[in-house]
Order: sequence, then C-alpha cells, then structure tokens
Amino acid sequence: MKRKGMTLVELIFTIVIIAMVFTVIPKIIYTVNKSDSFTIRQDALLNGVSMLHMISNMPWDKNNTDSNDILHVSSSANVDFDCNSTTHYRKGGFVGSRTCEDNFSASAINIVLNDADGDNIGAFNNADVNITAYGAQIYELNITVGYISDKNITYNGSAASIDLNKSINSNYFTNLKRIETKVLYHGKRGKTKTLARFNYTSANIGLTAINKREWN
Repeated sequence: MKRKGMTLVELIFTIVIIAMVFTVIPKIIYTVNKSDSFTIRQDALLNGVSMLHMISNMPWDKNNTDSNDILHVSSSANVDFDCNSTTHYRKGGFVGSRTCEDNFSASAINIVLNDADGDNIGAFNNADVNITAYGAQIYELNITVGYISDKNITYNGSAASIDLNKSINSNYFTNLKRIETKVLYHGKRGKTKTLARFNYTSANIGLTAINKREWN
C-alpha cells in the first residue's frame, strides 16, 4: 500500500499558520495585560476619589461627634478666626449662627491617629489602604490630614482670600484641615508610580443640626 506524504504546498501552508499563531498570541497576551493594568489604575483612581469624598463628609474633629459647635483652636497661627470664649462667637458670625457655646476645643490630630471609631476627619491621618491581588500589592492609598495656616488672609473690600497651598502641619491647630489622598500604583517589575494626588480643605464650621419639633 502506498502512503501519501505531505506536499510542499501543505508544508508551507502549515508553517505560515504556525508563524501567524506565534505572532498573534504574544500581541493578545500583551493587550490583555495592558487592559488589566489600565483597569487596576482606573480602579485605584476611583477609590482614591471615593475615599476623599467619604472622609470629607466626616465630622471635622473628634469633639464634633459630641458637639455641633465651632471649636476653639487656641493657636496664635489663626487668631483672626478663632472662637471668642467670652462672647461665644467667631469673627463674621451673627446671632443664631453656629456658635461655640459648649467651649469645646479641637483635638490634636495625632491623639486620634487611626482612631478605632473612624468617626472624624482626624482619625484618618496615616490610615493607609493597601490593595493586593494574588499575594502581591497592586496599589495603595496614602492618606494625610493636617492643619493649614489661616492667619495670612488678604482682604479686598468685602472679600477675603486665603492661600490654601501652605504645607500641612499637625503641630498647631487652625480652622482649616487639609486632607490629601495619594494614589500609588505598583507595577509588575516592582516600580511604584504616583498616579494622582487628591486634596480637600475642610473648615471648622461645626455641624448642621436639624431643629426638631414634636407634632401633637
């Protein structure tokens, strides 16, 4: 019986198919990895924004969980806008506005560092979030909370402006807190890249309390 062998045309055709496969597969793998990396970065940025938004909606200070008042900050760095312990009003305030009648003072940020309650802005200072997958860190969120000086205020008629680009400082109390969320991406080769920094400035204005009345 005569066996049929592979013709030259069939051999060339087979080689072409194999070459195409080995050319396309690496591109597919590269595209998938690229898409996966893009998805991770997108997820990291979204979580960074969400984290900042969540923290900004927290009470301004630990003592604001017990009082709706504007708090005393007792700092020479911001005497212009501190609450007056005698009149219980702050500069620019009016009768019926948020006051400081309870005489609560602001808490040091480091005292409530990583507070287990997590119920105020200061509790999130240095409360970093690490995201891992398959046993490796893929990205992280670095959170920093500190005070910004509100002493250097420029007045122009009835308007006032404050420079919010002052460096964060946790050693003195002011009426302004700066929250910063830094998003770091960890590449597969061990390289760490800063994707973005999100900042928010929160003012010491107390909490909004809804007046309640009983219906008979």
